[in-house]
Amino acid sequence: MNFSIEKKIAAGFAVAILVLLLIAAAAAWNAMRFDETFRQVDHTHRVLEQLEEVSTGVLSMQTSTRGFVLTGSDEILKPFRESNTTVADATQALLRLTADNPVQQRRLSELKPLLGEAIEIMEERIASRRAKGLNTVWETPAFLRGQDAIARVRLIIRQMAQEERRLLEERVAATRAAARSTIEAAAAGGIAAVVFIIGSGLLVHRDFRARLAIEEALRQSEERSRLMIDGIRDYGIIMLDPTGHIVSWSRGAELIKGYTAAEIIGQHFSRFYPEIARETGFPDRELQEASINGRFEDEGWRVRKDGTRFWANVTISVVRNQKQELIGFVKVTRDLTARRLAQEKIEQLNTDLQLQNARLEIANKELESFSYSVSHDLRAPLRHIDGFAGLLFKHADASLDEKSRRFLSVISESARRMGRLIDDLLTFSRMGRAQMEPQELDHDQLVASVIRDGGFNRDSRIEWQIAPLPRATADAAMLRQVWFNLIDNAVKYSARSTPPRIEIGCRTSPEDAGEQVFFVRDNGVGFDMKYAAKLFGVFQRLHSEAEFEGTGIGLANVRRVVTRHGGRTWAESSVGAGATFYFSLPVEGV
Repeated sequence: MNFSIEKKIAAGFAVAILVLLLIAAAAAWNAMRFDETFRQVDHTHRVLEQLEEVSTGVLSMQTSTRGFVLTGSDEILKPFRESNTTVADATQALLRLTADNPVQQRRLSELKPLLGEAIEIMEERIASRRAKGLNTVWETPAFLRGQDAIARVRLIIRQMAQEERRLLEERVAATRAAARSTIEAAAAGGIAAVVFIIGSGLLVHRDFRARLAIEEALRQSEERSRLMIDGIRDYGIIMLDPTGHIVSWSRGAELIKGYTAAEIIGQHFSRFYPEIARETGFPDRELQEASINGRFEDEGWRVRKDGTRFWANVTISVVRNQKQELIGFVKVTRDLTARRLAQEKIEQLNTDLQLQNARLEIANKELESFSYSVSHDLRAPLRHIDGFAGLLFKHADASLDEKSRRFLSVISESARRMGRLIDDLLTFSRMGRAQMEPQELDHDQLVASVIRDGGFNRDSRIEWQIAPLPRATADAAMLRQVWFNLIDNAVKYSARSTPPRIEIGCRTSPEDAGEQVFFVRDNGVGFDMKYAAKLFGVFQRLHSEAEFEGTGIGLANVRRVVTRHGGRTWAESSVGAGATFYFSLPVEGV
């Protein structure tokens, strides 16, 4: 009997020991499972933090880019550069943290090139704003592609966050199950249970401290986001509930609209709109369109607290939870009043300029008509003067003394000179009115025909140095007139040199990017560069007619033709050292 009791006690003791061992093993296993699930929960929170860093950084870069486009201030680009680094670091951290999750790794492989594309587009917008100013940025392909890239970046971030939150729910549930098993096992074991309870208590305490640390980190992250939003003074960032009532109010919104957070939170956002907009239900239509399309953007007049109006750019974006249920809206407002007033002023100036251009065009047409009419009306009297002077010379030649013959000769020569002047004026007028017919030209053939047809090669003393010339796109007749006038000029002013030397070529220089620069150089009398500004004006001559004949219109024709082709004209010279006349044509042609 005693043996049986001892056996029973021993058996019970053995069973107790076995139970205790089982309880201890179960408790140890549960503790290990609890620790592992908690580590996974902590890991999930870190992934979510890095996703928030990426999302916040992209928002900061987008905001900084828009601010720079609006203001052109480089100071606004500082958050852009800082956030660029933050986004890159957070992306690398996500690669490490999700190394064991193929789904998240695949999404990251889609996210990285999208981030690069979005940043590149932002940099393109910044560069475009620097190079071309404000009005060329909006509604450009880069602007539309940038919006699409940002939307896709946010979609992937939202998908990754949803995946992590799903994992978090599973891991939190597993953590709770492990804790419950540990407590139950500890309670069933007596003294061992006390030990296990103490152990479980330690684990719970550690979990509590870890959760406090996570909550503090999240609180700090939210505080950083709030400070960042409040630091944006040029944008009013407002959170609305699904009905359009204000639930948060940034410092930028206060500066733009004049309301403090205490005054405006809980109010409907339609109070910022003019009365006619509220009566037609426009604010509610904005929310409806944003709900359908995910986003709504508009520009129009809004009303401040003091009743004054300002021109605002408004963007309303939808906020949804994991179940894709509408939980509110984010409304971003920018005060563009200064830009609007400047735009209106520019439009007025453009209208005035168009009016002035129209008046100038009418005046030019009247002047050209007058010049053409006068030139034609002068031709007949001049022909009569020259003709009758010649007849008088023949008729009275025998009775005229030398002085009378000289008078008649001067009359005839003056009439002929006036005729040449009228011809040049008519040419000058036609160059301004003629319709241009650009075509690809062989410059070598053109210059050769000008020299041949103009009779410039009859003077055997001239040393010609003609380099191969590139093809160009221009009006053949007009460009022929340019070459004729320049070569005629060089032949005339180098005639007294021994021997006359004329060089024709095309200049190649880095400073000539985007255009072809041609030149005609002579070794003639040259001119003083302080008078260079007068060269290409009508009737402007640097030498007297007694020295060199001419009407003073040839170079004016050159400038008019080259200018109509989109090119430039200039000259370089010094007295007694010859002159070089340049003209340029755009590489792409007319």
